[in-house]
Amino acid sequence: MVWGVHAVLVDDVHDVGEMIECACRTAREEGFASPGDHVVVVAGLPFGQSGTTNLLHVARIPP
Repeated sequence: MVWGVHAVLVDDVHDVGEMIECACRTAREEGFASPGDHVVVVAGLPFGQSGTTNLLHVARIPP
């Protein structure tokens, strides 16, 4: 899970849907993904609490 990781610090998000949308948008903006590609998002819920990494989501970059 480490190879190919590109960590990005973004503004706070308020829910999982917003987080996935932000991750897809950022991957496109930084040139790491194109429409149709997949990205893996790793996060922790509840947001803002360290040591809670408990979410792995595979998302497809929308057109």
